[in-house]
Amino acid sequence: MITDEDIRMAETRVSEVKERGARLRMANRDDVADAINLEMGRLVELRERKAQQDAAPKVRKTAERSHASDLKGMGAELESSASTVDKARENAARALEELVSALRAHNATVGAVHTRLNALGLPLADDAVDQYESGAGHAGVLRVGGTTWAQVPVDAMLEHAVAEVVKREFGAKHPGARSRDIRLHSLRRGSVGALRIA
Repeated sequence: MITDEDIRMAETRVSEVKERGARLRMANRDDVADAINLEMGRLVELRERKAQQDAAPKVRKTAERSHASDLKGMGAELESSASTVDKARENAARALEELVSALRAHNATVGAVHTRLNALGLPLADDAVDQYESGAGHAGVLRVGGTTWAQVPVDAMLEHAVAEVVKREFGAKHPGARSRDIRLHSLRRGSVGALRIA
């Protein structure tokens, strides 16, 4: 951007060259004349560019005025698109909150069943048998009808759900696609052997 100060400095340089030339009264006056012409040319060019620069916003405003309806339509289109994205983000956040709520309810159910199995005096293993088809084990793990259940880490399942979408949309090498792999069958197996690095 060319400022008024740039113009003043160029004018000062022209004056300095003229004064120096007058003081020196060199034998070869062509050198002094060339130096003055060079500085004058720079000054003229700076003034022209500054005039164009100062006029540009007015020219642009006039050009935009002739496209006002198009620009207004573009603005409305962008606002609508941004609104759609915002609604989709809100819906996605609600869906993730539903997932968290469902996982917490599932974990509460696993805990309640574990407590009931303990109350019934049905351990998962004892001295006679290494593991029964049904019973309460250690660390909240239980089996009912041969299926192992345990608490599912809510944060890991949430992370995995997001990573699945990232993987589909941006590929498996995207950093957001790497998470602990908790598949749907992990709900039945719980956290027992269900976590691995993808």
